[in-house]
Amino acid sequence: MSSLQNSFTHQLLAATLLCLFAGLALADEDEAGDGPHTRLTEVGDLQALGAVARQAGVPILLMFASEECPYCERLEAEVLGPMTLAGDDPRRVLLRKVMLETADGLRDFQGRAISADELARRMKVGMVPTLYLLDGEGRELVPRIVGYTSPDFYPAYLDQAIDVARGLMRR
Repeated sequence: MSSLQNSFTHQLLAATLLCLFAGLALADEDEAGDGPHTRLTEVGDLQALGAVARQAGVPILLMFASEECPYCERLEAEVLGPMTLAGDDPRRVLLRKVMLETADGLRDFQGRAISADELARRMKVGMVPTLYLLDGEGRELVPRIVGYTSPDFYPAYLDQAIDVARGLMRR
């Protein structure tokens, strides 16, 4: 092998390894949820959020999630986070989440202090992720969406539910 071929082979190998390690680092970053598209804002005051929804005339998409739920993380990363980046929040829908592990600091639609666990019980959350489309008073506009398996048809189904909820908000 000539020295030119040998040099080219080493450069190609170095470039391949660099791309491989860069790809692994990016994958680790996305899996850790550090990417800008993976996290929704946790809600603290549903009464204040309801006022914003009423004023803007848009529904609230409220996701109930748990730290131990890989499907919740995937739903955020694959569907809900990209919706936020696409500009769906707040012109079309207000996207927020309730983490079930949140102990204090949450206010319900009437302004009362409530735990995330109690809110989940009131709203009959049986499993996570569960998505609700609510009006500014906290009333369910369309049937809740329970669970998540893949992004195949989920975004289209969710878009349709948001459109129906928006239509109901205009009445």
